[in-house]
Amino acid sequence: MDCLKRRRQSYFLVFAVGAAVLMGFDRLAGAERADPIEPYQGVRETTLQYVALGTPGDLLRLREAFDKTEQEIARLELEVPPEGQEQFAQRREKLNGLKDRLAEPETLLRLLDKSEREIGNEELDHLSAEGRASLRRELLARINDLNGAIGGLEKAIRFEQAEYLRILMDEKRALAKLLAARRESLLGEYAAFPECAIGDRSCLDRKLRTLCRLRLLTSEAELVPILRLIQEVGGQLKISDQALSARCENLQQESGLQGVLSSGVRLE
Repeated sequence: MDCLKRRRQSYFLVFAVGAAVLMGFDRLAGAERADPIEPYQGVRETTLQYVALGTPGDLLRLREAFDKTEQEIARLELEVPPEGQEQFAQRREKLNGLKDRLAEPETLLRLLDKSEREIGNEELDHLSAEGRASLRRELLARINDLNGAIGGLEKAIRFEQAEYLRILMDEKRALAKLLAARRESLLGEYAAFPECAIGDRSCLDRKLRTLCRLRLLTSEAELVPILRLIQEVGGQLKISDQALSARCENLQQESGLQGVLSSGVRLE
């Protein structure tokens, strides 16, 4: 009876996780169903080089690349220069320098206005009034020039950031589709497993391998059922939690993406 109960629980957990993941995948895919597209479309070359699809640990690096892209998007939305993008930092530095320069003529103009109010025009002779007017014109010209330069640079920065944000959003969508396709493939693998007989370590090892990879590609909100299944398999293998965690980490370092990219999975 216990075995039957565990079996029903396992099927229920897989169904629940699978439904949640596939629903998320459908949202990413959108309503439009077109012909399959190049799975790397939208992913920057530097990201592809980092992930190195088809090599050991590619699933782990894919997840890290997705998280990194999300972090870059968050930084841009907070108007924080992205890491590793020197052109943004340089433009921000130049903008701050212009604003620092603007502070000088604005301060002088305020002091000039203050002294005029305190002294009064009737106490100024003709030559002094002309000098003050000339200084005012000079300060205003400097302020206008600097404001123009600042406005142009701010516009350029906004344009560049908007374009970079578009690139990041395209990459995030592409990476999310790769992650979703691999999750879908792993769910299919797990669902195809027979019920492992007691003591069948080969069968249990295959289940554990699939679950460990699925754990890597599952969001925090959907992770609990997968962890329960991993614990159940670990219990049947009679290995400690520490050993189970170490084995999962080793399995996650194996190559896991090349198969799904060559198996005809639709990334639409």
